[in-house]
Amino acid sequence: MSQKGFTLMEVLIAVTITAVIGLGVWQVLSGVVLSRDRVNEVADEFDQLQRTMLLLERDLTQVVNRPVRDMYGDYKPALTSREDSFALVLTRQGWRNPLGMRRSSLQRAGWEYTGEELRRRHWITLDQGQEESSQDVLLLSDVNSFEIRFLDQQRNWTDGWPTEELMASLSPGTRPDLPLPMGIEISLEHERFGELTRTFAMPDFDTSEAQGMVNAVNEAAADSDTDNEEENEGQTQQDQSGPSALGDPQ
Repeated sequence: MSQKGFTLMEVLIAVTITAVIGLGVWQVLSGVVLSRDRVNEVADEFDQLQRTMLLLERDLTQVVNRPVRDMYGDYKPALTSREDSFALVLTRQGWRNPLGMRRSSLQRAGWEYTGEELRRRHWITLDQGQEESSQDVLLLSDVNSFEIRFLDQQRNWTDGWPTEELMASLSPGTRPDLPLPMGIEISLEHERFGELTRTFAMPDFDTSEAQGMVNAVNEAAADSDTDNEEENEGQTQQDQSGPSALGDPQ
């Protein structure tokens, strides 16, 4: 009885074919995994960029003209680019307080560019004491440049705010009553996404003008109440004199 089997050559050919197929499958799977990781990396960086621009938009569109004091008691403008460590520092409103903490709804926020990273710091209190309480967050990495321009009241772009003219008008130790810029242009260059530029229109809100409007409304309401009271008193006197006049003998 004869027995037939695979020859050595046939076994080698089968092993070679299996190895080639396995190598091809491994390369395909490796490519899929690498593509997935790259897509996830790009998506994460894009999410960081979107979050950064959203926070910038919220800060700039909710700016309020409320100067603050530093830890030495000196006044600082509500919005300035002249801080040593920050590209932009501002006071904004709309800071939610769902836990009911003992703090203001206003927030002091600073944007810092380190040369590679864009970070945001905010302070718990507006007027700083000797013990500074702040929180720092890394928002965006791989930033090659970060520049800010300001549109003044004469529709001219300037690289610093307050301008030199506004700074010269300040008196030491006094509260800086400076206007906000009409617009702000943010330009940043990202290593992956290239150069991005956004222009924000600043809120047109004058605190003194708004307070004057409130006072005018209150005065108008007070005058209206006074007129109503006088009218009611006159009507009461007329009602009281009416029956007496009818009852007098002829």
